[in-house]
Amino acid sequence: MSHTSHENVATILFLTVLLTACNGGGEDADKTPAPRVIPPIVEPSDISIDQSNNNLDDPAANSIGNNDTNAALIANNAFSLARTSCGLNGLSADMALENIATQHANYIKYVFANSAPTIFNAHYENEIADIANVTNTNNPFFGGLDLGSRLSNADYANARFGAAENIAQSMYYSSAGKLFSSEVMASSMAKSLLAAPYHLRSLMSPSLYLTGTGMVTYKPYNKDATNNQGYILVNKSAATQATKNKTVRGVFTYPCQGVTDTVTALYNENPDPVKHTGRDLQKDPIGQPIYISVPSARTINISNVTFYDVRRNINVPIELLDYRQDPYKDTANALPENEAFILPITDDLKSCEGFNSKSKNCGLYGNSEYRVSFNVLIDSEAIERKSFVFKTGAVNEA
Repeated sequence: MSHTSHENVATILFLTVLLTACNGGGEDADKTPAPRVIPPIVEPSDISIDQSNNNLDDPAANSIGNNDTNAALIANNAFSLARTSCGLNGLSADMALENIATQHANYIKYVFANSAPTIFNAHYENEIADIANVTNTNNPFFGGLDLGSRLSNADYANARFGAAENIAQSMYYSSAGKLFSSEVMASSMAKSLLAAPYHLRSLMSPSLYLTGTGMVTYKPYNKDATNNQGYILVNKSAATQATKNKTVRGVFTYPCQGVTDTVTALYNENPDPVKHTGRDLQKDPIGQPIYISVPSARTINISNVTFYDVRRNINVPIELLDYRQDPYKDTANALPENEAFILPITDDLKSCEGFNSKSKNCGLYGNSEYRVSFNVLIDSEAIERKSFVFKTGAVNEA
C-alpha cells in the first residue's frame, strides 16, 4: 500500500483472567503495571474513512454507553473462527457479557477522551489522583474496580465458572485525516490479540463458551480531532456449567494446519512474554508465536523445533517459552508445565518489504507459508512429532 501522508498506529494489549476455585471464588490474575510505552504495531491492509467525533464529554444517559456492534461482531467472529479452525468449540454471543464489556470500554474511553493519564492500567477502575475527576465513581461508566467486581456488580452468574478479559487499545494518526473505521481496527486488534502469548492462551481456553465485546472510538484528549483517533476493544469470555471442565485431546496448537492471515509481528504485550531476555518488542519484535498445550499431560518438553519459510527455503531461529524460562514463575501469570510457546526470532529477516521503516524487522514475511515442526515429550515418557503449515497475512509494520 502506498503512503501519501504520515500515518501511525499504536496498540497496547492487556490481559486479566478470573480463575475459579472449587468454591466458585475468583482471583484476579493481572497484577502487572501498565506498560511503559505505547509501541507502534498494526497497519491494516485496507483503509476505510472514519471522521466520527463522538467523545463523551458529558455523562451519557445510558450508563453502559455506546457500542459499535458491527465492529464488535467482527472481533467475536475472529476469536471464534480461530478456535474452531484448530478444533475447539466456537464462541456464543452473550448479551450480558457484551454489556459489561461495553461499559468498561466506555469507562476507558471517557478517561482518554477527557484526560492524558501518565499511569493507567486498563483493567482497573481505581481512582487515580491526578485524574480523579474522570476515574472511579467520578466516571459515569464506572462498573467495578476489577474484572471480578464488574462481573459481580452485574450479577453475572457464569462468573463462578471462570472468565477472561482481553483489552486492546489503539491510537491512530494520519496527517491527511484519513482515519480507519472501527470495523477495520477491530479486525486488526483481534489478530494482534491472537499473536500475544498470554492473551492467546486465554482466548484458546477450551472451557470458554460465551463471549461479548465492546468496541468504541474516541478523540484523544488535547489532540487534533481531524488527524487523531483512538480505538478500544474490550472482550470478555466465560465458561458455563456445561463447559467448565471441557478440554481437548492430544497436542493442541495455535496456529494449526491451514490457519491463514495471521499478523507477522508482535510489538507489545502486557504481561511481557520476553521480559526475561531483555528484548524490547517495540524495537525488536518477534513473529507470530506458536501456542502448544497438552491438557492431559502433567509436563511437556518441546525439542527439535524447525520454523521453516516455505517460499524462501530458510529456517527461522526460535526461542522457547515454557515453565523453565517463565518470567512470571510463581506468580498468577505463571505458565503451566503442560503448555509452551515457540517464539520466532526475526531479527535477520528484513521483512518490512515495501514499508519505509527505520527498523528492518517486521517479524515474519507477509503472505508467506511457514512449516512448524517439533517433538513433544509428554510426562517424560511418550514422544510425539507435530508438524503443520500456517500462513501470515500482510506485514504489520512498526
